[in-house]
Amino acid sequence: MQEMDYVTFEAEPGPGGGFNQVDNEAFKVGDVLVYIRTSDIDTTLKKIESLGGKTLVPKTEIPNIGWFAFFADPTGNRVGLFTGLEGQA
Repeated sequence: MQEMDYVTFEAEPGPGGGFNQVDNEAFKVGDVLVYIRTSDIDTTLKKIESLGGKTLVPKTEIPNIGWFAFFADPTGNRVGLFTGLEGQA
């Protein structure tokens, strides 16, 4: 997996987030990608597809962090899914 320049933040108790460097092909200036935390990416993607969404990037490991996936909703919006390793956010 390609190394990513990614910065995260957490607001306990509450949501967290992060920012990618935007000078590569996956992320361009002006792109916004919201991630939704889920306990089961595979099941979530199946539900999304049953409702008209499309998997763009399947479940992908982030070593020592967890997993992510990207999907498009029925109107074309790109959204990310995230699952952390057990005991991590």
